[in-house]
Amino acid sequence: MTQGIDTPHASRPATPFPSDQRLLTEARYQGLRDHLALHDLVEPRTLARLLGHPLTEEEVGLVQFLTLTQLISPEEMKNAKERKRTRSDLSLADALAESGALGEVALAMGLAAVSRLSFFAFKPETADSTATRRLDAHTALSWRAFPARFQGGVLLLATTDPRRIDLEEATAFMDHPVRVAVAPASTILQAIDLWYGGQKGRQENTLSEELDLRGALDKGEPAISGSDATTLINRILLAAARMKASDIHLVPDSRAMRVDFRLDGAIQFQTKIPLNLAGHVVSRIKVLAGLDISERRLPQDGAIRARLADRELDLRVSVLPAVRGEAVVLRLLDMQVGIVKLEELGFNTEDRERLRRALRLPHGLILLTGPTGSGKSTTLRAALDYILSQGNRHILTVEDPVEVKMDGITQVRVHEKIDFTFARALRHFLRHDPDVIMVGEIRDGETARIAVQAALTGHLVLTTLHTNDAPGAVARLLDMGVEPYLLSSAVTLVIAQRLARLLCVRCRRPAPITPDEQQILLSMGWNGPSPATLWHPAGCEDCNRTGFKGRTVLHEFLPIDDELRGMIARRESAAMLRAAARTQGFLPLIASGIGKVLAGVIPLNEATAHLDVLN
Repeated sequence: MTQGIDTPHASRPATPFPSDQRLLTEARYQGLRDHLALHDLVEPRTLARLLGHPLTEEEVGLVQFLTLTQLISPEEMKNAKERKRTRSDLSLADALAESGALGEVALAMGLAAVSRLSFFAFKPETADSTATRRLDAHTALSWRAFPARFQGGVLLLATTDPRRIDLEEATAFMDHPVRVAVAPASTILQAIDLWYGGQKGRQENTLSEELDLRGALDKGEPAISGSDATTLINRILLAAARMKASDIHLVPDSRAMRVDFRLDGAIQFQTKIPLNLAGHVVSRIKVLAGLDISERRLPQDGAIRARLADRELDLRVSVLPAVRGEAVVLRLLDMQVGIVKLEELGFNTEDRERLRRALRLPHGLILLTGPTGSGKSTTLRAALDYILSQGNRHILTVEDPVEVKMDGITQVRVHEKIDFTFARALRHFLRHDPDVIMVGEIRDGETARIAVQAALTGHLVLTTLHTNDAPGAVARLLDMGVEPYLLSSAVTLVIAQRLARLLCVRCRRPAPITPDEQQILLSMGWNGPSPATLWHPAGCEDCNRTGFKGRTVLHEFLPIDDELRGMIARRESAAMLRAAARTQGFLPLIASGIGKVLAGVIPLNEATAHLDVLN
């Protein structure tokens, strides 16, 4: 953007500047006042005529125009020149403003006339919300501009100084034809504050935009294409929603920006965005997510809410500066997603009943472990739903973020920026007389110790950890500083899980087992009779040609009995815990994988994908 003169007034003073007072009271400007009583937009030729100096082909400077229209008196001009003489860096217009002669309304009218632009006396509260969404607070403040409304298919952009606005850049940035008009500075700032909550409020707003895509899915499968950033983003989101993608990845390359979807845990290429559109796409996403579009050196996080025909999506946005441009990931959280029942998770009958027994206990610690994306949160929600079905219990949860809202449960979200952490929330939870506490994740020793204490003082506590297997969760808590004798008394059940893609039942195909596949089964610990066939993915319309539809859990359950409690109290290793558990029938994750391969639920490679950590 090009720079213009500095706008001198942040807000309109109680007593108008002399130039603005003349506009309000003197008879020569009555026609202008009458016009503004009927129209908030005054065309440049009409404006100049009503001010008393019609425009000609000859260009007139701002100060000269203000003098010719008698908005500035000869005496005021003399004083301004004296002020400028002592300050060489000061323009004459700034000197007039500093001396108290030039008001913001007269300045805006003068700039409009000499720039051959309309004067815009709009009221901030009457702005069109569909227009205001085209710009973000940071850019509005930087440009000193505000998108007030659409007029004849053109976006009317009010600004305090048209020389700050590059029309081509503004049109590309907002993906819409733009018409620039000049408005008083206070009007622009009031509009920004009213619609964006000021720069600070905009940045702290978690969900800054609601993207309305209702009705679009009724038009069939949207092709991921478009000649402008807005259309392209809308179609990417609609395609991701239709395909039930969990994440959208926008990755810059040397020749284009690649668009990938994560479908059932696997990355799948979708399309490429030309380089001439890639920057506009990233900027548009930043605007929707309330991020700083001018910041390209630091990572940023934000959120967008998209309203579809049948549901809402909460989009978590992460922007990462990379060598070839900014990479963007959008995580799609379906606000209307249903709670998965325990019976639908993929646990076998015996383990499902073990979990139910643990959930019916009045106290104790239940741990779910696994890497990010292993379905721990889904299992926790299913567990809470089961607890709710067993009768009235006061349930409190602390999550980051709250992905699915559940009736009958008090759900709290952590805010690290204001130091509202998992540990702090837990301390307050204990004053609310809960029966059940769910902690989204144990990240530090303080949270771990409070969770264990809560489990020992009459509360049922459910939480997650990032460990490879069930015995490793015990070792992790001990490493975090939990006393062994306390942990051994608190923990009742540890579950480790992974997610594997389900074969599409419509197109899966059996094939005779090969010698290599037989060898893989043996290496996985299978010692039963070799199956004659194994099932493989094929691909059809029902599964987006991937051969997979949905996911299931590979799991291992470690109930904590008296023998294991003693070993934990003695701080014995995870390997020794695993060996002792095996003697009592403990089945590792790989056994769960083999069972589902032989049942034709998942292909062999879905089980072997986790072979290095499942043995």
